[in-house]
Amino acid sequence: MKHFKTPRGLSGFGGGRWGKIPQPPQWYSTSAQLPGVYPFAAGTSRPNIGTPLGRDMHVGTAVCGDPQTWYQAGLISSASMMLFGLNGNGKSSLGERLMYSMAARGIAPAVFDPIKNEHGEAVAAMGGNVVRIGPESTDTINLLDLGALGDAARKIGGQLGDEMRLQAIGKAVDLVSLVVQISRGTPLSDSEDAALAELVRSVINRNKQPWMGDLLAAFMDPPPEVLSATVCQDAEQFTREYRQLHLSLRAVMSGQMGSLVGGRKSVRLEVGNPGGFCFDTSSIPESNTKLLSAAMLATWTIGFSSIDAHYELSRHDPSIGWGGYFAMQDEFWYPMRACEGIIDRVDRIGRTNRGKGVSELKITHSPKDFLSLPNPKDRATAKGFTERSGVLGTMALTREDLRDLNEVVPLNEREIDTVAGFNAPPSWKQERAADGRPLPPPGAGKFLLKIPGRVGIAVQMTLTATERAKHITDERSVMQTQLKGQVA
Repeated sequence: MKHFKTPRGLSGFGGGRWGKIPQPPQWYSTSAQLPGVYPFAAGTSRPNIGTPLGRDMHVGTAVCGDPQTWYQAGLISSASMMLFGLNGNGKSSLGERLMYSMAARGIAPAVFDPIKNEHGEAVAAMGGNVVRIGPESTDTINLLDLGALGDAARKIGGQLGDEMRLQAIGKAVDLVSLVVQISRGTPLSDSEDAALAELVRSVINRNKQPWMGDLLAAFMDPPPEVLSATVCQDAEQFTREYRQLHLSLRAVMSGQMGSLVGGRKSVRLEVGNPGGFCFDTSSIPESNTKLLSAAMLATWTIGFSSIDAHYELSRHDPSIGWGGYFAMQDEFWYPMRACEGIIDRVDRIGRTNRGKGVSELKITHSPKDFLSLPNPKDRATAKGFTERSGVLGTMALTREDLRDLNEVVPLNEREIDTVAGFNAPPSWKQERAADGRPLPPPGAGKFLLKIPGRVGIAVQMTLTATERAKHITDERSVMQTQLKGQVA
């Protein structure tokens, strides 16, 4: 390479200037060969471990990852993800992509599918248990049943078994209180909350197979430990002071609510099934807020208790395999609006030890689902759901939603512009795919992955042929289109 002369006092490359810019060598190649070198000659910092998610919308490289893989690699602090997005843009499709990939690696699905019956077929195809709860089902829920966690506690025994039983009783206490609050529509007072908790514990400890009927009977004749805890001299004083609580319990046992949660027997899952499980409550009308909220919270309790039971049994008996779970809670926002003061108990019911191989995906529509709660304490707790998530996923949202979200997880202007762009309206001209289905909106399958402290990654996911055939979230519209085509 030539060394050009430099002004006096300067020498070499450090202080001089080039009289001519050298041209790099050029090569020619065919279009079949060149893609092997360009533009992937140099790698990017995009994550490439875990579930294949799609391509980076800015640089075109592949993007892979999921909460469990990133947590195990030390990229995030908890194996959890919160996914926001308006309807029809692919939230459920992304959830299923994660579910399929993780199931292929031995991580069982734990799916709570409340409204559209979107995931039951997929879980059934993988050999999982699909439990349908609602007016069309003969299955009932016994709120006082200790479930799989209680069964595991008896099998394991000892100090650990005692601790597990106390944990199961605590879940039952929370669930009964939640259902009573939902039925009533207002929070319990502190004294009512304490009295109901003592009553539930007493009934569970005194009865071999307790159910809500035993709770009502015990209310009229409270045992000594309940009277002592509530500082009541006799049953007459107890029933007089807690008359409103008694009426609320009776209301729970009446009508559709009673037929759902007032059974003597309760749903049981096959603990340890590698195909996982799915709770389908889609037969309950979305307009029946109280009934659907109670069903969702009850199935969360049953499901997470079964996961904890499976983990403890696998530690007790190494022959019981443990590959972990992927818990997907669709429409996560729904029970939060049932009544004021409910969210703390919801938080406790949905918690499981993230260090035990359980990864979580919570799916909701908008930050407003949480931030519009009337109680400031509820809003603060709801905010924590997003703050504690290891990964934030945002699909099409309005700018107002993104400004609200920015108050919880900081987003820069480019990230806000990118996600707001996913919300572009479709063309006025109606366009359909070859099978007659309407084409998805422009933002379908586009999402921003945001890990706190890192720049967000804009991803475009493309469904495979199998995914397109199996995952139809708007079945009624498809059927209507097909019928019109047959008539024509």
